[in-house]
Amino acid sequence: MSKFLIASAFASACQAGAVNPGIMRMPLTRHEKTFDQVVTSIQARTALLGASVNASAFPLPVHDFQDVSYTCTIQVGTPGQTAEVLFDTGSSNLWVPDKQFGSHHVYNHAASSTYKANGKDFNIQYGSGPVSGFLSEDTFTFGGVSLKDFTFAEVNDVSGLGKMYTQGKMDGIVGMAFSSIAQDGLTAPIEALVKSGQLAEPVFAFYLEKGTTSELIFGGVDSKHYTGDFTYVPLNAETYWQVQLNKMMLGDKQFGSNQNAIVDSGTSLLAGPQSDVDVIANALNADTSQGVLIVECDKIASMPDLTFTLGQGSEFPLKVSEMVLQQQGNQCVLGIQPSPAPLWILGDVFMRKYYVKFDYGKKQMGFAISSAATSSDTIIV
Repeated sequence: MSKFLIASAFASACQAGAVNPGIMRMPLTRHEKTFDQVVTSIQARTALLGASVNASAFPLPVHDFQDVSYTCTIQVGTPGQTAEVLFDTGSSNLWVPDKQFGSHHVYNHAASSTYKANGKDFNIQYGSGPVSGFLSEDTFTFGGVSLKDFTFAEVNDVSGLGKMYTQGKMDGIVGMAFSSIAQDGLTAPIEALVKSGQLAEPVFAFYLEKGTTSELIFGGVDSKHYTGDFTYVPLNAETYWQVQLNKMMLGDKQFGSNQNAIVDSGTSLLAGPQSDVDVIANALNADTSQGVLIVECDKIASMPDLTFTLGQGSEFPLKVSEMVLQQQGNQCVLGIQPSPAPLWILGDVFMRKYYVKFDYGKKQMGFAISSAATSSDTIIV
């Protein structure tokens, strides 16, 4: 099965905030986009589909680009060379550019005292085309921890990502899925990090919001970012972060069954089989003429919830209002799109409602209501 990725863009630098022992936090900047730009971004990203804090837990700042992508800052090499990357739970490789594309940061291995040559070709195929380069080894640092002699790709051909990469500011990708789907049989970053013994617990968690305090934390969870208890759902494959999707409900109408769902921080929206998206579009009287779902904003309050039933019957509802990406007049763009695969991809739209704990050790995911979501929302178990 192809990897699932939506390329990101980011247009801001940020400054370090207050630091507590074992914790790193940084302010984030969100940039506005017009209604037409949001529609264009969704269409471009659709084309790319196809591929309690303790002293030992540390968060990474996550940068929000108009609610359609989130990135963090890492360093590669010695001294560290900065790159702005997407931490992507839908892939398993790390790559950064070694050639200038637009205004991207570039990794120069000649400037690193810890670089080790590998030279093997690296090729990965997205739905819209290839990304390629060659493998290297160097120190990979993020959030205060380092992985020495880590094998990653230096990319010099990004033609498969098109203008969403060349005109954006996401430099590269850190894949956070399992080694079983890593290109060239490489060790996935999360596996290497767990084996390094630098985490108090073999877990990480995302807090995504529409404001400026989104966060990725490793080694634990941050209780201020969620309410209530976690509902745990076991993985049914150690490839992507994949679980059983038993059914879907739109209000009292059931559709879809016996599918899989992956929780993917590298996908901006919700993406599902065309037949399921058609059910949703028809029920909401959505306009799909531009390739995205657009509804009348003044009717959203009366629209039914979309509920995903995962694992052994845990229900995760989303209000239509929680899926709105942008508004112009009485038109609201929803974060739902068709996927070319027979599964659902629960991307950032879902992860803004639910604080997600990715438990590598127990091979499960925990879901709790995000503190950024409406406090009256609950998970039905």
